[in-house]
Amino acid sequence: MEETAGVTKGKKDLRETALDILLKYEKSGEKLNSVIQDVFLTGDYPDKKDRAFIKILSEGTVERRITLDYVIDRFSNVGTGRMKPLIRNVLRMGTYQLLFMDGVPPHAVCSESVRLVKKRHMSGLSGFVNAVLRRIAGEGFDIESIKEPHIKYSCPEWIFKKFRDEYGADKAVDIIRSFMESQPVYIRTNVARIKPDELEKKLREKGLEPSKVRNRPYAFSISGFGDLSSLAEFREGLFSVQDISSMSIGDEIREILYKDRPESFRILDLCAAPGGKSCHSAEILTAFLSERKERGLAPGRDAFFVESRDISEKKRLLIVENKERLGLELIKTAVLDASGADIPDEDRESYDLVIADLPCSGLGVTGRKNDLKYRVQPEDIPALKKLQRDILKNADCSLKCGGYLIYSVCTVTREETAEQDSWIRESFGYHRIKEKLILPGEGEGDGFYYAVYIKNGTATGPDTAPG
Repeated sequence: MEETAGVTKGKKDLRETALDILLKYEKSGEKLNSVIQDVFLTGDYPDKKDRAFIKILSEGTVERRITLDYVIDRFSNVGTGRMKPLIRNVLRMGTYQLLFMDGVPPHAVCSESVRLVKKRHMSGLSGFVNAVLRRIAGEGFDIESIKEPHIKYSCPEWIFKKFRDEYGADKAVDIIRSFMESQPVYIRTNVARIKPDELEKKLREKGLEPSKVRNRPYAFSISGFGDLSSLAEFREGLFSVQDISSMSIGDEIREILYKDRPESFRILDLCAAPGGKSCHSAEILTAFLSERKERGLAPGRDAFFVESRDISEKKRLLIVENKERLGLELIKTAVLDASGADIPDEDRESYDLVIADLPCSGLGVTGRKNDLKYRVQPEDIPALKKLQRDILKNADCSLKCGGYLIYSVCTVTREETAEQDSWIRESFGYHRIKEKLILPGEGEGDGFYYAVYIKNGTATGPDTAPG
C-alpha cells in the first residue's frame, strides 16, 4: 500500500486518529495513556509503525502543549484559548510536527491539517489553519529563543515556581528540562528464578541491548525492544519492569535482612498495586530463605512473608497477576483501605517492616507521564499530605516495637518529603536511619524520596541528610 506522511491508503487516517485522541483527552479528563489504549483496543491498528506514529504524535502534542500554544499565539490573531477545540488541536498537532518531528515535510503537515478541518465540516476555517501553519513553516521558530523556562520546557508555571522556591532557579530549570528528555527503561531480574548473567544472555539472544546498572547487579537498563511484555522471558517471570529509584526500597530491605538475620520477618506493603515493591521484597525473602536452608536453618510456618494490600479488588488482582507471573509464594494479598479508621486486630504491632509507598503528587515521574503535570493541581498537595499522614498512623499501629518503617513517594515537594519526615519522627518518636532524595535529572532514575526508620529502636548511626 502507498503511504505518505502518516496517511496509508486503505487504512484509517493516522492523523485523524491522533486528533480523536486529543479531542477525547481534552474533553474527558481521562489519563492520556488510557485514551490511547482504548483507541488501540477498539480500532484496527495491527501495524507497529502506525501505532508508533499515532502514539508519538498524540503524546508529543500533549507533552509540549504549553510551548505549542505559545508558538501558535505568536503567529495567529486568535489566541488558542479562544479557538474551537478541533481547530486548536489541529494547530497544536501541526505545529508539533513542524517543530519536533523530523522527516515530516512542511507542505504535507499543512495540506493534511487543512484536509482534517474540511473533513470535520469546518471548511470555513481551513484557510485560517493553512495560513497559521504556513507562517510557522515559512518563518520558522527557535524554541531556544523562549526566555521563560516554564514555556520553553512546557511546564505549568506553578510547578516551576514551586521547584524554584524550594531548590533555587538553576535547579528548577534542570528539573523541568529533564522532564522533556528521553527516559530509560529499567528491568529487575527475578533472582528467585534466574541469575542476572543468564537473563542478560537470553535477552541478547533476542536482539535486545541490556546494560548493567552500577551498584545493582540484578538490574539492567534496556533498549532495542518493542513490547517487553510480549517476550517469553517476561511471561515466564524472569524479570519485571521497575525504575531503579523504586528498586532502592528492595535494597534497603535486603540490607536489613542480612544485617539482622532474623528468625522470622513479616512485611506489610500498604499501598502495593501493581506489586513492584512487594514482588521485589518477596524475591529477596526467597533468596534469604534459600541461604538459610543451605545452612540447615528451617523457618517456622508463616515466619517469612509479604502481606500486600490495596484499596480495591481491581488493584489486588494486579498484584496477584504479577505474583503469579513471577512465581512468588511468599506474597499474600488483601483488599483494605490503608487510610481507614479501623485496622484489623491481628495487624496491631504484628509486622517487622512496613512499606508505606504512598499516593502522592507524582512530580518526580513527570518525565514518564506526559500529561501528569497538567492533571495535578496546587490544592492536591495539602490533601495528599493529609492522606499520607492518615496512612502512616495505621502503619505505626501495625509495626512492632523495634520494627522498620520505609516511607517513600515518587515526588520531591517539601510537603511530601522533608515535612513528612519531621512529622513521622515527632509524632511517633521514630529514629531515622537513612534518608534519600533524588531530584529529577540528578541521578539515573526517576525523582524519588524515601526514608527508613526504626520504631523505638536504637539507631546504628547518625541521621543522614538527603542525598
